[in-house]
Amino acid sequence: MDTTSEFWSRVDRTEDCWTWTGGTRGNGYGTFWVDRKRYYAHRYSYFLTRGQMPTGVILHACDNPICVRPDHLSEGTQADNVIDMWAKGRGVPPPVHFGENHHHARLTEAVVLDIRRQYASGQYSQQKLAEEYGMGRASIGDIVRCHTWRHVGGPTPQRTAA
Repeated sequence: MDTTSEFWSRVDRTEDCWTWTGGTRGNGYGTFWVDRKRYYAHRYSYFLTRGQMPTGVILHACDNPICVRPDHLSEGTQADNVIDMWAKGRGVPPPVHFGENHHHARLTEAVVLDIRRQYASGQYSQQKLAEEYGMGRASIGDIVRCHTWRHVGGPTPQRTAA
């Protein structure tokens, strides 16, 4: 029996998903051996029907790891796979940490408000605030123009007349 016939002989096509009936790995995906090399069955199905081995990951439209039905399979990136997983409720995106909760934050929201208030008063230059808070002038400029810490309200970045 040739490899292609042997592969398809292990596929149950009686349902919407074509179920792999051969061996599986612990992760639930089917496996198929060719010349002493193991392939995932869904990847091998893709190869048999598209003529080339996929370079990226194979996405299952049906979310069934043992499905090898060619029209349920598409090639994508790992990022596509993760986005698909989140969209289908199989995981949740990691939390986005910003402001004080960001692991690199050196300031608090109260300090940001103070910096903006001081700058808006016209009594402090960006350079003077940078020296006072041990930061670069460009970082202070980003704070007072609300390029960073946008979520923190406070005085508008316009200065009063000096």
